Amino acid sequence: MATDDAWWTLDALNTEVPDHHHDSTVENLVTIFGASDHLACLRKEDVPVDQIQKWQLLDDPDAVESIAKVEDIRRTLRSGRALPAIVLVHTPDGPRFGDGLPRRIGAYHLLEGMHRYNATYLEQAPTIFAWVAHVGCCGGPEADAPEEMFDAIPPSR
Repeated sequence: MATDDAWWTLDALNTEVPDHHHDSTVENLVTIFGASDHLACLRKEDVPVDQIQKWQLLDDPDAVESIAKVEDIRRTLRSGRALPAIVLVHTPDGPRFGDGLPRRIGAYHLLEGMHRYNATYLEQAPTIFAWVAHVGCCGGPEADAPEEMFDAIPPSR
């Protein structure tokens, strides 16, 4: 797995390549993992697709908009163009939430990029480019979000 040895903050990565869902990504990072967007815990990595928790794979045939987005991204992948990074959290001890079924367990929790992940999974690509948060693992720092930060985050739309 290729990795960039530099440690990044989510805020710095968002400045480099803006994330359209940055607010909800920050909200999830804080509320689920206790890490702020100023914690230098992320690395740029090529992650094995089969190691990402599968609970966000689309399984609703009525999700017409999402299915259409995934198909557009699959065409992009087939053309050879690179996709923007998805955002993952390395969770070597298992998922923080999800249904916990063995077929859905993986070492990486998806924070942002569901459609890109689904397209890459369906295309059977071996890896996907990601910004991976290592909160308290792999040499990454411990969570830094103070308790009052949890209440200060407005719910995402």
